[in-house]
Amino acid sequence: MQRVDEKILRLLQQDCRLSVAQIAERVSMSTSACHRRIKQLEEQGYIDGYSARLRAGKLGFGIQVYVEISLNSQSDESLNRFEASVRDNPEILECHLMAGEADYLIRVAARSTGDYERIHRKVLSHLPGVRSMRSNFILRTVQPWQGYPVGLHDSSVNSNH
Repeated sequence: MQRVDEKILRLLQQDCRLSVAQIAERVSMSTSACHRRIKQLEEQGYIDGYSARLRAGKLGFGIQVYVEISLNSQSDESLNRFEASVRDNPEILECHLMAGEADYLIRVAARSTGDYERIHRKVLSHLPGVRSMRSNFILRTVQPWQGYPVGLHDSSVNSNH
């Protein structure tokens, strides 16, 4: 990946609403060349999509919870059933297969502690194969997700990834 590609990715990560012309101007290239570079980055899989970051509180979600889930079994069938059920549930915002004590780390948002109790009882405890759950409530976000540190590494290391 070239430095100009890293600059383009940083700009898109900061604000994906920038026009191609604005990005091209900021990276000192023509609009058509910049458009080709962006399309190439998309085709190569560097860009996974475009979205807006919404404010949970404005939408009424006052509580964010990370839930560690351990399953009864780690067989392929158990993992596949659990993951399929997670994908079918819009109240589960993220789910990660983990190495460590818990098998999965799930993130949910709730409107209140009562709403989280509902999610815990009606959603999470009904996921297939759950042995145990441990909830971790976010009190305050110190460093919100702002994107990957593109270009902050030695470009000669792992340049194929």
